[in-house]
Amino acid sequence: MVTTMDTPLGLIADSHGDNDLLLKAIRTVIDAGAHTIVHLGDICDSLAPNSAEDAVKILKEHAVRGVMGNNEYSIISEHHNEHVKNVSQEIHTYLSNLPYIMTMGPVWFTHSAPFKWPAATRRPIMDFLPHLLEHGGPPFEILFRGHSHRQSIIEIDGSEIKKIPVHAGSKQYLSRNRRYVITIGAVEEASSALFLPDEHAVLFLTIDRK
Repeated sequence: MVTTMDTPLGLIADSHGDNDLLLKAIRTVIDAGAHTIVHLGDICDSLAPNSAEDAVKILKEHAVRGVMGNNEYSIISEHHNEHVKNVSQEIHTYLSNLPYIMTMGPVWFTHSAPFKWPAATRRPIMDFLPHLLEHGGPPFEILFRGHSHRQSIIEIDGSEIKKIPVHAGSKQYLSRNRRYVITIGAVEEASSALFLPDEHAVLFLTIDRK
């Protein structure tokens, strides 16, 4: 199993409108060697939607691609509510156009589970593992996700599931004959990650808050 990517990929998620930390997360993965960056959702905070404009500006300036998280979904679906009614049409359109799932060959990206709303943004991944294992399930080799703020790896070998413990600063080499669901941790918790296609490995990073 090989990916179509040949350069390091930066992975960030769950910045929840903390735009100073979002910028530091972007710098962290770039300094680690990222050529492309993907934000795995919850770019914004639906209870503080005034942060959305700057968050989107930062993503655009750094060519960060993104998927929709539950906070983005709340903003676009509750545009009439007090918390979100002042979000500009430009930001509303940007958030509305975020995909639930993004793919780069066999490597997939989503906020929670690789399905459309509400599974894509709200439900824990363990609820959907049976659907990922069954014949005809999503054909990813690696699924990168956010939502759960704790870094983790689930290794899938046929119908067998193994949880692999990880910690910040560790590099985990992946088998090319197995499938993986990898939660990269939250920017809010000073976590990010780097996928190294040549090594078929994930480096879990800590964001310097200074």
